[in-house]
Amino acid sequence: MARGFQKNSRIAGEDEVDYHARTAPLTDPELSKWLTSIPFSIVAVLCESDSGLDYAERLAVAIDKHGQKNSFQGGHRLLQNGYNVARRDKFEMNRVCNEAGAPTAKQALCVSPQDAVDKSIEFGLVSSGSTAVIIKPRRGVASDRVSLCRTPEEVETATDDILSAMVFGTHETQHNTILMQEYVPGSEYAVDVVSKDGVHKTAAIWIYDRTSTAEDGSNPFAYTSGKLVSSDDPRYPTDDIVNYVTSCLDALEVHWGMSHTEVKVTPNGEVRLMEVNVRQQNDNFGPLCAACIGYDALRLCLSAYLDENENDSDETKVNLFELVPDQPILQNSGMIVNLACYVDGVVEAINHMEKIENLESTMSMQLYPAFAIGNTVSRTKDIRTDCGWVHLVHEDEETMMKDYIEILRLMPTMFDVEKSTLKTEMVR
Repeated sequence: MARGFQKNSRIAGEDEVDYHARTAPLTDPELSKWLTSIPFSIVAVLCESDSGLDYAERLAVAIDKHGQKNSFQGGHRLLQNGYNVARRDKFEMNRVCNEAGAPTAKQALCVSPQDAVDKSIEFGLVSSGSTAVIIKPRRGVASDRVSLCRTPEEVETATDDILSAMVFGTHETQHNTILMQEYVPGSEYAVDVVSKDGVHKTAAIWIYDRTSTAEDGSNPFAYTSGKLVSSDDPRYPTDDIVNYVTSCLDALEVHWGMSHTEVKVTPNGEVRLMEVNVRQQNDNFGPLCAACIGYDALRLCLSAYLDENENDSDETKVNLFELVPDQPILQNSGMIVNLACYVDGVVEAINHMEKIENLESTMSMQLYPAFAIGNTVSRTKDIRTDCGWVHLVHEDEETMMKDYIEILRLMPTMFDVEKSTLKTEMVR
């Protein structure tokens, strides 16, 4: 779906933007017919999720080419980044960034379980506990089928799991390779950036916390929180992180729009890429960022696209993108707590919701409907299988962190379940 933003129109509870959603073809004559049906000029194409990234880039290129050929929109160029498969192919992404001067983790492509085992030995994985490698899909999302492997047997199992699955966003294309990377220890950060004609402004910086819900502690990829980081906080190497991220965006030729990049900072201070996502963060980031920073990436992105195209007089015009600093400074402490499910079975009772809601720093929260009483649930493995979220906001970080620790204490007993032999993965 393509959504066109139009100023001064309404959508449920919002006065500022509206969307006009239609199925958008990529070729003429259907594209021409579709474009003439749109009641406003198209400035850019925004993608809301990973599954639409490839299509959104193709659509933007098609609209731009059509406009230049047919003087559509008065010949104005679409604000877009062109088409680049390296923005989604994790192997190519790391290769391109590394060649541009942003050091990345050692990596290799493997075509079979035995090939993966052989390459893991080359990476140094010769026995249990000696080292570790990451096995992941070449095209994937949200830690789906990502495994931390410490033995050749784990490598073989993880590789077979990916090769037997379909590529994310498709229903008929099966994986024919897997991506192996060296395991990079350290703290995990995410950086939300808005780009305007190659100028990058950081809208939010997050430090992540993850855990494992498995009884043996394997595959610790379940998120428990993303805490906002202030660029003026000396505890965090924000300049090094942001400089690294913007160099990756430049290498991938990201000149316009929102991006969400995840990196690790090693114990000796080196920054290493996990992935670049040329899209916004989850849709629940806006209220939290607004409460803690004063603005969010989506509003900053709309300013980058639209402010200079407005007809407002110079006296009343406010350009948010130009006004905000290059990196965010927090007005309040804030974090998203990702609620994790620690059990498998049919939900009989849900515990602790009222207590979490009444914590001093709780601003808002949601438990996903898939985890209602009577539903079959499974342990949280990654961000796509968590069971809800809590926004914590407080002027005092210590108070907020005390509430976070309390939620972590409550999470393992949040659900009472009737044990089930059928384990159904709940994906919201």
